[in-house]
Amino acid sequence: MQLSEENRNKISEWLKEKCGVLRCMCCGNAKWQIGQFSTLPIGFDLESTRFFYAQGVPQVSLFCEHCGHIVNFSPGIMGIKPKEPESHEIEKNQEFSE
Repeated sequence: MQLSEENRNKISEWLKEKCGVLRCMCCGNAKWQIGQFSTLPIGFDLESTRFFYAQGVPQVSLFCEHCGHIVNFSPGIMGIKPKEPESHEIEKNQEFSE
């Protein structure tokens, strides 16, 4: 999901409130970029090499402006909720699940 300007502001305010000055654990820099999208890494079984697309935890990423280190946070904890799908999107998805 692409993050709206409103959500990016929410994330920025949440980070200030909860983290204060967040320093990169790799280089000590305190300047971060908020990723453009929330992401969902998928589950992967190392033994069977199967992907589990329904398993994963949504996350919002911050990128250190100096070294590129990535830090992930839970958007749900930050108050970022996914929008409700429109009715035509639900109907389309139901066609595939039957």
